Amino acid sequence: MIFPKPIEIFCGTGGVGKTTMATSRAAFLASQNKKVLLITIDPAKRLRQLLKLENSRDGEVHSVEIDFQGETVQLNAILMHPRSTLLRSLDSEENRNKLKDNHIIKVLTKPYGGMNEIMAILEVQYRLDQKEYDCIILDTPPGKHFIDFLNSSEKINRFFDKTFIEIFQYIGNKAEESSSLSFSKKILTQIVSTGVNKLLSYLEIVTGNEFLEEFKDTITILYDRKDFFLKALKFQEFLKQKTLSNWYFVTSAEQHKIKDAVEIASSAHDFTHEDKFCLVNKCLGPYLLKWHPSDQSQVLSEMRTTMLERENKLKEGAQKQFNRVIDFPEVLEAEPQKQLETLINRWNETVGTS
Repeated sequence: MIFPKPIEIFCGTGGVGKTTMATSRAAFLASQNKKVLLITIDPAKRLRQLLKLENSRDGEVHSVEIDFQGETVQLNAILMHPRSTLLRSLDSEENRNKLKDNHIIKVLTKPYGGMNEIMAILEVQYRLDQKEYDCIILDTPPGKHFIDFLNSSEKINRFFDKTFIEIFQYIGNKAEESSSLSFSKKILTQIVSTGVNKLLSYLEIVTGNEFLEEFKDTITILYDRKDFFLKALKFQEFLKQKTLSNWYFVTSAEQHKIKDAVEIASSAHDFTHEDKFCLVNKCLGPYLLKWHPSDQSQVLSEMRTTMLERENKLKEGAQKQFNRVIDFPEVLEAEPQKQLETLINRWNETVGTS
């Protein structure tokens, strides 16, 4: 049996059904009377279609109801919206207003804009600290972007470390003497020793004073919340603890897709532990086992045997890399609700099995 943990991470390349599998796991746990939060940071937004989420509410907690076996299953879901996470993290309405329409923040929090992975870490850590849920299901970015997500805590550390350490120290000292507003007007003339003065002067020439003021506001406000950012560094250690996390590497019953899952798991080795599972999606085995071509059709019989052998060989190869391999059938239903029901039933079948 796969026991639920406080956080369960789903990862895989694009097109293998990662978001659908994460959603089905969340729905299954909810059907077992667990309080579940599903967070997706995959910009493909497959979750929106599956759970019929409104476009205008990205970044908010959605309460979702799913019909399953005649009963209503309830869970919560969030489509990651980095700017919303950042604004919520600020400690004053004044700072939120300053960054709400800040052009730098808008660019940085676009998909793959530079802050998405960092904001995702902060969002997940915030939800863990609230301790409102039995389990948080995390649908991570596809492929190599997943590794960027895992490394984002190091980005936080570097941001508040050597590169900006002197300017941050200066900001910290000045913040005690004056307001952020008065400080931002003095920064050009007073930071000389590190060469930041020259850099900002060049920025003003190239971008104009308005951009420079936004830049200074951004740096000042982010520094003011540095403790909140640095707090998220513990998330990396959280993931490594066997009692706190389960890892699911989603793939499909295709040779190159299995290899992709193994490569991603290898890249994430420093973050994972032995409770990592390979979910082989889109398997034809259940259908092939029920299919019995007539004796006259030797070609079809040989094709059936070959397809079964090939799929079993792929799964056997995956078993050498993962603690456990679970196969999920190719879902032939067109309706998202029917797809979820099939996958939830498969999760249910794994309960109590080894």
